[in-house]
Amino acid sequence: MTPSARTRDWWQAIDRRAFHKGTVAFTALLTLSGCKSEKEQAADSLKLQQEQGWNVGAKDQRIFFTNTTDEDASGSKEWRAYTDPTRVIAAWQPRTTAWQSFYTPTVLQALKDESLRTQMRLIVTAGMREAFARGETMRRDLLSQVDKGAETFFLVDLPGPDAVAFGAAMAGWADILPSFENWPHPQGVVRSHDTLAALLYYAALVQKQKEQLPESAPAVLLLDSRRLTAYTDADDQFDNRYVATLPSAASLQQRGVKNIMYIVPTRAQQEESDDLNDEFVAYKDAKLKVVLFPLQDLQKVSQEVTKKAPDGTTQRSTETRYFYGGGMESHLGFLLLYSFLAPRPTLYYPPPVGYPSPGYPPSGGGPAQGGGGGGWRSTTLGDVRPPSTSAPSYEPRARPTLFSGTKVGGQAGVGKARPSGFGRTTFRTSGGRVTGLGGRSGSMGRGGAASS
Repeated sequence: MTPSARTRDWWQAIDRRAFHKGTVAFTALLTLSGCKSEKEQAADSLKLQQEQGWNVGAKDQRIFFTNTTDEDASGSKEWRAYTDPTRVIAAWQPRTTAWQSFYTPTVLQALKDESLRTQMRLIVTAGMREAFARGETMRRDLLSQVDKGAETFFLVDLPGPDAVAFGAAMAGWADILPSFENWPHPQGVVRSHDTLAALLYYAALVQKQKEQLPESAPAVLLLDSRRLTAYTDADDQFDNRYVATLPSAASLQQRGVKNIMYIVPTRAQQEESDDLNDEFVAYKDAKLKVVLFPLQDLQKVSQEVTKKAPDGTTQRSTETRYFYGGGMESHLGFLLLYSFLAPRPTLYYPPPVGYPSPGYPPSGGGPAQGGGGGGWRSTTLGDVRPPSTSAPSYEPRARPTLFSGTKVGGQAGVGKARPSGFGRTTFRTSGGRVTGLGGRSGSMGRGGAASS
């Protein structure tokens, strides 16, 4: 072979290698950019998770918790047994048959995936502690003294973990109906993994407390007020927002309900959340009484109390309690303002020096004996003074929202046809496999419904 031929062959070899490398690099670039092999699609977020896994498109990411604890509300460290979805669903399931159809265990069903179970932790936040304390006060001091509690349906619209805590405190008096209709996601707009952690934290306690419920127990429906969280399109967020499903007016009336008590965090909220407006107006039109109760009307008060120690000495300490209107003199006035609950003629209330031991309300012939103050005091309803606190002026009124006129479902419950893009995720696929979230245009979510 001549020198010129060898030189020509050498350059041709170099050109072939360079061309091959360039082709591989260009093909890889096309694949990464999605210009050739990837397809962009959109789907209902929950359905996508149910088909592809709770952490679809983010399987290498973890969920994170704050305010974690190793013991559940019952003091047990064996809480991981409740990460079995069958067991935790049973723990929160209503005891009475009347309310079974309104139990929505959607968020608990996500625990079928082992990768979620292993990441779960328990949480107990300051908000949860306060919501539980207020719920306990409401159940023990106030609702335990009414005769027609089952005629009122309680609808709790608080941040998810706080709603769970309030419900857990009511579990010995009412059937609790969690209604959290989404799944956690590492990039979720709604931090439903916190709500799930709270459900695990109180599961054993609720399961024990509901054993004492009669078949005629009232119901408390739990909603996460963050379900409508507003956000702007972003490739680093997963749109797991959802709209609430409520019982219809007819289904409530069939169960003897005459009143709806809508429980919200503070008086700053003066109307129902947008996705509840149509149903609340329907309640009013069906002659159901709808009232709004700000949970912070049960005000936190620090008081000095005197307690007797086992050795006979007395000790003074400061304790935090919750009173309607901020003091004992107004506490029982709650029963005057919300008189549709039908207070009993004789009421029992804790003396100023300390709450009683567990075991209240009194049964049979007299007040229960408690710690610190020598038992419960009694009074008649006629002696109760109206509190300086007044009930909020509230009546459901039809207003335009993103959810107006979009009811779906039958008599058992009423849901919503969601606005375009709400609770939907844009994702990319290649070869039938999800390769990423968000579109090349950055349109993974659709902005804006906000909670009232």
